[in-house]
Amino acid sequence: MSDLFAPNTVIHGARGEYTILGVIGRGGMGAVYRAQRQVDGAIWALKEMRPPPDAPASEVEENRKLFLQEAELLSSLSHPNLPVVADFFEYQGKPILVMEFVPGQPLEQRLHEANAPLLEQQVLSYGIQVARVLHYLHTRQPPIIYRDLKPSNIMLTPEGVLKLIDFGVARTYKERKSKDTIAMGSAGYAPPEQYGKGQTDARSDVYALGATLLHLLTNMPPIPLQTPSAASIRKLNPSVDSQTERVIVRAMALDPGLRYRSAAEFEAALMRRLDAPYADPTARATPPPPVAAPAITSTATVPASRLQQQVAPYGDAVPPPLAPAPPLGSATCNRCGRVNKPGARFCAGCGAPLSPPVARLLITSPRGSWEQKLERTPIRIGRRDPRQNHYPELDLAEHDRGIASRNHAIITRDGDYYMITDVGSTNGTLLNGSLVPQRQPQRLSQGDRIKVGEVEMEFRYA
Repeated sequence: MSDLFAPNTVIHGARGEYTILGVIGRGGMGAVYRAQRQVDGAIWALKEMRPPPDAPASEVEENRKLFLQEAELLSSLSHPNLPVVADFFEYQGKPILVMEFVPGQPLEQRLHEANAPLLEQQVLSYGIQVARVLHYLHTRQPPIIYRDLKPSNIMLTPEGVLKLIDFGVARTYKERKSKDTIAMGSAGYAPPEQYGKGQTDARSDVYALGATLLHLLTNMPPIPLQTPSAASIRKLNPSVDSQTERVIVRAMALDPGLRYRSAAEFEAALMRRLDAPYADPTARATPPPPVAAPAITSTATVPASRLQQQVAPYGDAVPPPLAPAPPLGSATCNRCGRVNKPGARFCAGCGAPLSPPVARLLITSPRGSWEQKLERTPIRIGRRDPRQNHYPELDLAEHDRGIASRNHAIITRDGDYYMITDVGSTNGTLLNGSLVPQRQPQRLSQGDRIKVGEVEMEFRYA
């Protein structure tokens, strides 16, 4: 893989030119790069199929077929939980797919960093998002069955939006066909019919979503072809409600007829398990860059299988491109002003040493003002109770006349981001003037204002 595109390489596409900024990831059959579209500076992910020289011809052909299938499927779809496709062409004899650059991390990495089950209400919110995009896919004509749902194929953005990635094994549903031509998927997440025992349909994705939620709730991967038994999830994670457990068990029934009939029905079951009204993160997410580009300037050959050009998904008028905000926790160099990636120790521009960013709360109460650094998480917010040996890290006992609950809220760290969760307080938690849904973590941004009782806190990370 030493012949990967080097930084600053210019790729001539079918709808414009792209400058390679760096490698995002690589695998046995290709690589994904971070690329900048020259016409407007928008950042995209450029996915290249690049098989090794010694790869068998049959394997290369099969991967090429899956690559083209993914490009064609995504080019025909438009949904906030799916990446947008900007370009699809061949370059130096290899297929190239240019798609939305999705910041964040896969749910698999989120679990790895947490090293523990995720909060039930957060997992329910994730399940609702995925169920909605699955319903969208299943209601296309013909229906599209994703067939490879698992934590590593779901990206979590900084805004809390989930994006399905890797459509290589998705397929269209064919009526009156009793069996799939080939069996694909991932062990543990794939239902019995995906092992060559029948044809996959919408209920197959319902099973995979149930298995994915089981993994998130227990931090244990699902056992292949095994429906969880009653109380098995709660044995691994006692905080999971028994009714939520029953929802997962039904979704993972080995008999498709016993599962939820559709992703929409599964979503409704998950919605009933929420403690507060569902807050759709896609409603406040930053839209991807517009797809529209000037006339083709490249002589690259577009494969014959190229589908229709996708129109900009956010209305007829194409808005001007927005300059991407630096990631939370980015380090700005005091010498040259360059914004470096989170965790960088030296400036990528001039090499000067960087001071690591420090998260802190600037707190104001009727009794005074002070600063609290978030050097270790979690930070529990509430009032102390010596009788129960309860001493929260941020004790408001003398600052808000008893309005704050003893267990009011908690601040946790998620990679380079911080989250605040109201853990069931009596009087609620305000974030920028809006009431925070209970037990649903909210990502904090620079300058966010938190109010607990009579105490106000401003979040800073610099």
